[in-house]
Amino acid sequence: MLKKVLATLLACALVLPAQQATNLVAQSSGGLKIVVIQGEGATNNVRSRTATSPVVEVRDAGDKPVAGAEVTFQLPVSGAGGYFNGWLRNQTVRTDANGRAASTGMTPNDEQGRFNIKVTAVEGSRNGSIVIAQSNVAGSSSSASSSGRKSNWWKWAAVLGGAAIAGGVVAGTRGDDTTTAASGPRVVTVNPGVITVGGPR
Repeated sequence: MLKKVLATLLACALVLPAQQATNLVAQSSGGLKIVVIQGEGATNNVRSRTATSPVVEVRDAGDKPVAGAEVTFQLPVSGAGGYFNGWLRNQTVRTDANGRAASTGMTPNDEQGRFNIKVTAVEGSRNGSIVIAQSNVAGSSSSASSSGRKSNWWKWAAVLGGAAIAGGVVAGTRGDDTTTAASGPRVVTVNPGVITVGGPR
């Protein structure tokens, strides 16, 4: 009997993560559930100052959306994290008719690493909370575009340099078109001179 119970628990443990992969849901004893619609596992770029602002949906015990609930998004006070509009660590919004609340103006700080955004919802005497995990990274898009610009600069320099050299050779060897046609190609000869080193004048 014990073996059957353990096998059942193990099967549930293996199936549960696959079911929660799409949306993170907080089961709360306070009467409200919070479903993460956007932001869980997001990666923010500290170089370009871009972040994924969290969006949640608040539901009651019967899984119905709760409109007008007060939702607070709270960023860490130190370490990796970010700011909302006005350099604030907290932002409070109300859920719409669909029970959804979205934070706005989130910007990552300069610290790289993982951090948690604490989300709490209150509606009357009911409440609920959840934690959204995100990460700040330096990002590779900026370095990639920078290296691309350098690569393009060298290509343009090579093309322009080659064109300038070719133009100089043509100008030095051809001279007047009528003279070239009459007397054939002109030969350019460079003779080294004598180098004399004297005292100061």
